Formats: sequence, C-alpha cells, structure tokens
Amino acid sequence: MFDVRTVEAGACCDQERDSGEGAMSMTARRRRAFQRQACLLSVLAAFSLGLALGVFVPLIGISQAKGAVGSGAAVAVAMDPHILEDSPHPVPALQHPAHQMPHFPTIDDIRSEDAGPRAGRYASVSFIAEEKLADLGRDGESRVDLPAILPSRSATLEKAAAGPERRESRSSRPDQDVGRVPATEDAAGVIREGIYWGSSVERALPAGFDRHQSESWARYLREAEVERLEIGCGRMQNRLLVFRDGTRACARYRQNTDQIQGELFSFYLGQLLNLTNLAPSAAAIIDPEARLWAAATEELAGAQWKPTKPVVITQWIGRLEPAGIPVPFRPLERHLNRYDVRNITEGLDRPRDGVRRLLLDRLASGSGRDSSGSSVTGPPSAEALERLVELAQWSDLIVFDYLIANLDRVVNNLYNFQWNADIMAAPAHNLARQTDSALLVFLDNESGLLHGYRLLKKYEAYHGLLLDNLCVFRRSTVRALEALRDASVGQRLNALFERTTTAQIRDVLPPLPEKSVKILVDRIDRVLGQVQKCRETFAER
Repeated sequence: MFDVRTVEAGACCDQERDSGEGAMSMTARRRRAFQRQACLLSVLAAFSLGLALGVFVPLIGISQAKGAVGSGAAVAVAMDPHILEDSPHPVPALQHPAHQMPHFPTIDDIRSEDAGPRAGRYASVSFIAEEKLADLGRDGESRVDLPAILPSRSATLEKAAAGPERRESRSSRPDQDVGRVPATEDAAGVIREGIYWGSSVERALPAGFDRHQSESWARYLREAEVERLEIGCGRMQNRLLVFRDGTRACARYRQNTDQIQGELFSFYLGQLLNLTNLAPSAAAIIDPEARLWAAATEELAGAQWKPTKPVVITQWIGRLEPAGIPVPFRPLERHLNRYDVRNITEGLDRPRDGVRRLLLDRLASGSGRDSSGSSVTGPPSAEALERLVELAQWSDLIVFDYLIANLDRVVNNLYNFQWNADIMAAPAHNLARQTDSALLVFLDNESGLLHGYRLLKKYEAYHGLLLDNLCVFRRSTVRALEALRDASVGQRLNALFERTTTAQIRDVLPPLPEKSVKILVDRIDRVLGQVQKCRETFAER
C-alpha cells in the first residue's frame, strides 16, 4: 500500500519544477533577443561612423587645405608687398616638381591593365568585336635567290661614315643638359634635335623601292603576260608567277577580300609615308580571257583560283634572309632614345670587359679628352653605323605597324612571349633583310587597316608597347604624318586607289571603309602625340 499524501506531495514538486524551468526558459529567450538587438545596433552605429569618416572628413580636409593655401599666399604677400605691385594677377608661388624620366611600358603593364586601362594611358578608339586571332603562327612569305638592283651595303656605309671630326656626345642624364648651348645635330651626326636620326644615319640608309619603281611595276603588269604559275610565295593559296620575259612575282590570293584590301591599302599608306621598305605591288583580276592570264589558264584551274577574284601581285625580291628583333627592343624593359643611340655609337653598350678595353684604348691613344676636358669622338664605326641603320628602319617599322595594326609581325612575337620567353630572340615574323644592301623588307601586311582594326580590343596593348618605348624617328616620316593629319588621309588613299586600278578591279574591290579611315586618323594623332612627348623629354633645349 502507499500513502496518498506522498503521491500528492510528489505531484506538487513536479509542478513547481516545471514552472521554474518555464520561467528560466523565458528569461533566456529575452536575453538572446536583447543580444540580437544590441548586435544590430552596433552594426548600424559602425556603418554610420564609417560613412561619416569617409564623406565628411575629406570635405573638412579639403576646406582646410584651401584655407592653408590662401593663408600661405597671404603670408607671402605680407612678407613681400611688391608681389601685388609686380604682377597684375597675384598668385601663390608655384613649386615645380623635379624632372623625372618617363615611364616606359613593359609587359607587366600589359598584364596589370587587364582590369582596365591606367589613367593617362592611350586607349584605342575602336572596340568592335573580340575574335580569336587566326593564322598567327603561319609562315611568312619568303622570296629568295634572285638578284635585285640595290646599292651594296659596304659601299653605302663607307660613304656615310666619312665626315668631319665630331665631339663626343653628352652624358646620358637629361638633368645634366641644362645650361648647355643647343645644337641641331649631335657631334657624331647620328641624332638631330634630340629625337630624329642624323645625317650620318640617313646617308647610310639603303635606297629601297621608291614611288617611281612602284609606278613602273604597275605599268609593267598592264602589258605583261604570265607564262606559268608555280607553287611558292608562302601560303598554300599563293603562287609564284613567271612572266614571258623571265620576270617573277608573288601573287596573293584570298577568299576574303578584306585581306586583299589590307595588303593593297597598307602598301598605299607606305607610299604616302615615303617608306621604301615595301616591295612594289599592284592589284589585278583573275580573268582567263585577259592578256595577263591567257597563257596560264590550266595553272589557274589547278590553283583553284576563281574568276573575277582580286589578287595582289608583288615584285619578286631576291637575296633575303630572316631579320631578328634588335637588341634594344628584345628585352621588353628596354627602350630606344637619344642616350641609347649615344651608347651604341660610342660602344658603351658592350659587355663590361669590352667597355673597359674601349676606355683604356682611348686613354692610351690620348684622344679621350680635348683641351677643355670634354670627351671627343669621331664618326661612328662601320659596325655601329650598321646597327644604327637597322634601328632607323625599325623606327619606321614600328610606326607603320602601329598605324595599320599589323598582327602578323612583331605583335606575333610579343603575344607569344607569355608562353615562350625565347621568342623575342627568334626572327621577326614576316620581316626579311636583303643581304647585299641591309634593306629591311616589310612582308605580308594583309591584316592591316581592316582585320587588325577589328581585333584592337585584344591586341592594342601589344601594338602600343613598342611605340611607347620609341623616341627616335626619321624626320621624313614625321613630316609625312603631319601632312596626312592636316589633309584627308582617307581621300588620299582612295585617290591613289582610283589612279592605280582599273574599273574592273574597282567593281570587285571596294575602297577603304570610312570606319577604318577614322581609326587610322586617330592612330596618326597617337603617333604624333608620342613624337611630341619625346620632344618634350629628349629634345635639346
């Protein structure tokens, strides 16, 4: 048996225990709710404080800075009351920053600009459609084993190296030029006005192909007859043309007329710039009944060339060899300006042992200093002059490739540098040197002015890399660019197209599009802007 009172007492205890636990649970819930509210208020307070620090404090600082400038000007006037009398517009004294060498872009700048262009840097005006670059690794068109009527390299260099005695150029720091009497040309005759190639280099440049030779080639094609077509001249669709008189030429055939336009109008632009590094070229139409092709109809069918398609026929150039990228442009951290040219002229860009021997030879010969203690040097040596002649042609190449946005030459090396660090030491794509005259021949410009402009968004940084590092130009090229800027470059290109082609060609090959003309005008301004920047930095004062 059990006691009823015991059971009732136990039930009472259970009820008291349940009510106590309920009260404790309610208190814990209230405490947690209060903690959440306190946390939310803390976050709001921190946000408000950060907003106040980020907005109002800078405004207060700016107003204080303006007040400090005003008080500084007042103090200056108080210290010297003649300031207000001497100047009709009293202003506080300006503090000119110290002169600094410009920043020359490197490959790291290209990689760091993926998120957006840096302030103050040039951005292209045409961001059309980003595509993948096709045929970047295709082989260039090689032309070899035929003579060309050009002056020999040795005769040209010997003639240019002769000249009056000249003094050694100055030190390679711009801040040491202050106070020196300016001269039009440096002592060695290799730099003019600080940014142009001098007379010694200009005299040594190979003759190349002038406008008269191009006009003669166009007249020849109007009367010539193709005897046969042979496989050659680079890409599979191209052909080597052999005429009845034995003359040879390379014919460029493409399914896409944009590439034919690019090749032809790039050649026209080179003529307007007075560049002599482009082989004479002319357009023609595939017409089996025409005099030009009548004797080679079977070869036309074998080449799968369709009638009414346009081709560009380029004069054959013999004795070519691959041309590499010069040392000043090979490491991407290097640049070319008047001081780099001075080092090349005096042999100071040699390895350390070579420089030491050069200085010892000068001291031993007693010709290292003149009576005033200034260094003395004569005309550049044949070896140095040969290097300068190559660099002078490269200055034209860099400007030309930037204008047409050529993808198939140095940009090819620069783009593939991210995968192959040794590619800058390899021969440049679609660039050759004539062995007997040292003439650089700019081959395969078909991506210029059209296809290259469509890919500016992806490759503009590579186009501008070499231009931004170049501060020595040919004076004739800069003058031609200034003339094109003042005139209508589009009208001049299309006028040249009208004058050198027939109505049959113009029916299938349109003129240069207006969109391309606008981009070209912008790029001409960009090159002239680089010339002006170099003039402000390196020109003699």
